[in-house]
Amino acid sequence: MLRKSFTKHRSSIRTSLALVSLSGILLLASASTAMAGGFGLSVETPGSSVEPQLKDVVLIARTYGCHQPADAKLSATAEGIVNGARKSVALELRSIGSGVYGIKQQWPSEGTWVLALTGSYNSMNGSVLVELGPNGKVLPGTRLEEGSMKGVHAKGARRAWIAADIDAALKSPGAANSEASNQPEDRRASPLGSITLAIAGVSASVLAIGFVRRSRRAHTNEKIDG
Repeated sequence: MLRKSFTKHRSSIRTSLALVSLSGILLLASASTAMAGGFGLSVETPGSSVEPQLKDVVLIARTYGCHQPADAKLSATAEGIVNGARKSVALELRSIGSGVYGIKQQWPSEGTWVLALTGSYNSMNGSVLVELGPNGKVLPGTRLEEGSMKGVHAKGARRAWIAADIDAALKSPGAANSEASNQPEDRRASPLGSITLAIAGVSASVLAIGFVRRSRRAHTNEKIDG
């Protein structure tokens, strides 16, 4: 009788632990999804579109991510060196849709130039650095896909650009077509994702403790009844 009770108790614990493991996996999966959402920018050339709103537009920028990324604050500058002198031109962004912006060439054709775009939303940052060709022209096929940090004549980062990033891109043509710098803040998860992950861990622990205590209590009651 005692062996039968012990076997039943051990089976109950195994079932409880299996349920705890499954719950933990589901909770961590939901946390990972929240962390993956984030916020970012993508860019592309307008191609051969003849839409009036795209007239003279040389580059299209889009916001993406969780919740309402169209509400992000977006800014852009053209950064260049002309006759050895450092230049910076604030760019006007034309809204051509929800979270979609068109950029015209508003910088000189002389010198070497790159475009620096930065968006901010819910304490998250997303940036794109775009390499320009001769005469300050956006190179054909320039593109950075959603969720990617490396594109065609463009690279992204999950932080705002700093002066060193701009200077490196201007001194090394083609730098915007390489991998984004491997700095810790590039991999920084959104605050929401971190909170969700912490809640998932605590919830899994609480479930485990609850199941084990319940199993022990049931086993004790069986012994008393026996």
